[in-house]
Amino acid sequence: MKLKLALASVLLTLGLAAPASAQYSYPAWQSSWQLIGTRDVRHRAEYDTIFAHGYDRYRQVKLCVYQRPVRLYDLDVVFHNGGHQDLNVRHVLNPGECTRAIDLYGNRRNIKFVTMAYETIGRHFGRRAVVQVYAR
Repeated sequence: MKLKLALASVLLTLGLAAPASAQYSYPAWQSSWQLIGTRDVRHRAEYDTIFAHGYDRYRQVKLCVYQRPVRLYDLDVVFHNGGHQDLNVRHVLNPGECTRAIDLYGNRRNIKFVTMAYETIGRHFGRRAVVQVYAR
């Protein structure tokens, strides 16, 4: 009887610990990508700028959209050396979708900031879309 009670308490402890540890698991792709910044998107067309902090060097960028669909018009990456790269991302992203991994010109580049032109699609009330910029 004591063995059954001990086994039941161990299984109960493991059962309670597993969901708590699963809460902080990230998708496999996110482990290699570094979050540059996050913006809420209004319901009308707008431009936003996300500044990259530090002097890390990256070779790819991508945008991910959450909560509402977003229509992307333009994405421009400006580097610390004064150069910039206009990225072709003119399409619609649904919630939970990301752009492809977009290669930056040259070897590894030091991103100063990313400028985006976009708008939330759909009704003009409710939650705003959230856009996150990742780099690696």
